Amino acid sequence: MLKTRLQAFGSSCQVTLHAGAGDGEELLDLVAAELERIESKFSSHSPESVVSSINRTAGTEYVNPLDAEARSLFQFVSALWSESKHLFDPTTRLLENCYSPEGRLQATPSQVAGLLKLVGWGKVEITDAGARMLQEGMLIDLDSCIRPYAMDCVRKILLANDVRHACVEMDRDAVTIGKQPDGSNWLFGIRHPYGHRTAITRVKLNNRGFASRGDFERRISFEGETYSRGLSPIDGYPVPGLLNVSVVADSCLAACSAASVARLRTEQAGINWLEKLGLPWMAIGRDLQCHGPLAPE
Repeated sequence: MLKTRLQAFGSSCQVTLHAGAGDGEELLDLVAAELERIESKFSSHSPESVVSSINRTAGTEYVNPLDAEARSLFQFVSALWSESKHLFDPTTRLLENCYSPEGRLQATPSQVAGLLKLVGWGKVEITDAGARMLQEGMLIDLDSCIRPYAMDCVRKILLANDVRHACVEMDRDAVTIGKQPDGSNWLFGIRHPYGHRTAITRVKLNNRGFASRGDFERRISFEGETYSRGLSPIDGYPVPGLLNVSVVADSCLAACSAASVARLRTEQAGINWLEKLGLPWMAIGRDLQCHGPLAPE
């Protein structure tokens, strides 16, 4: 069994795999190359990425070309935007500047209103020629979607190279292939809502993807209540939804979709929506109570 840690998307990525004699290092090189490719192509922190180019040219007539891969990802984001009733919006990155690292509102109502003029996925124009943003000063950040996409791409590469036992973890996303070589399950811990390192519950993840969205460790305090860092593109203030949602699905990107949409709805609406999906999930409400089939008993 080979284990290594790589750096991608500003996070540590742990790769564990079982390979034939002499194949391990080559496979790890393939994984590292794929993560680097996707990060340099799509991350907002990579100056030469498609996203960075769209940000730089916002408000101009320049249209950024999209190849088939990029177009598919933008279509995925548009679908999430629609499914969430426009609450999932990568252009809200600007609104994060309204809050301190401690989660306190530090902008005036007029400043929030000014930034809201630069928010709205509907202002991202996607045509056959490519993509552009209509207003100068707009920003998009797709890393929360690109990271799980990268995990799924790595999994496909390992499967194509006959790997039958593997686990790839990065930040709050994970994918696995099969079980561990000795037949035991791949297990993932979901941390306690108060941010302790100990897990509040453990999740079996064999041949599936996992994503957790919402940051209960860096909560926002607003008008005497506690919220996640999900900000509304409508008024710029925290969404009164679930603090955190964790989902298991057939792919990491599918798990990301479910978790992202659920946490941006009101708490009960998010829970109802997750129940209809029929996937294994756990959610943490603003009262720090756990819900869902994966919640500890």
